[in-house]
Amino acid sequence: MELRVAALVLASLSAMAGPSGAADDPGAKLFLNHCGTCHTIDPAAPARQGPNLHGVLQRKAGTLDGFKYSAGLKAAGWQWTPEQLDLWLTDPKALVPDTLMSVYKQKDAEKRKLIVDYLTANSNN
Repeated sequence: MELRVAALVLASLSAMAGPSGAADDPGAKLFLNHCGTCHTIDPAAPARQGPNLHGVLQRKAGTLDGFKYSAGLKAAGWQWTPEQLDLWLTDPKALVPDTLMSVYKQKDAEKRKLIVDYLTANSNN
């Protein structure tokens, strides 16, 4: 009985960690700690407070079906690229003043790169 409980606990913890190796990936840690409260990259998961970021690269800003975006983000007209994600993470309100995402700004370029690299490697598979 105790062995089955331990196995269930380990399986649950592994599922929470996300993609394989996420526990050792500094980009995954940054994403989970700073973005993961509001966003997910799990293709089967519903949107949270923020949109699901699975498939975000090359998606037109403000267009994920079923998520309510600000008028400014819906009208932005650009696609999410690694460069655009970097600008967004620097200061979302500088790009879209009426954005609903105002909590997170990452001023550290290396940390932004780690998050963008994580999304690039894991959000479209």
